[in-house]
Amino acid sequence: QGTAQNIQLELQDDSGNTLNTGATKTVQVDDSSQSAHFPLQVRALTVNGGATQGTIQAVISITYTYS
Repeated sequence: QGTAQNIQLELQDDSGNTLNTGATKTVQVDDSSQSAHFPLQVRALTVNGGATQGTIQAVISITYTYS
């Protein structure tokens, strides 16, 4: 667990669009390498103020569907 307090994390795609719980994102699969690239970024923010210095630690769960 991280040590920073009063911090929220916002998961975003590479265009800065917020990916809320249940969000979907479609990407192309490269036929030759059979790979896909999912560029994501995270923004740390405080909604109510009072953020403190420290480390931030998070885990995200992702479900992949290939069709």
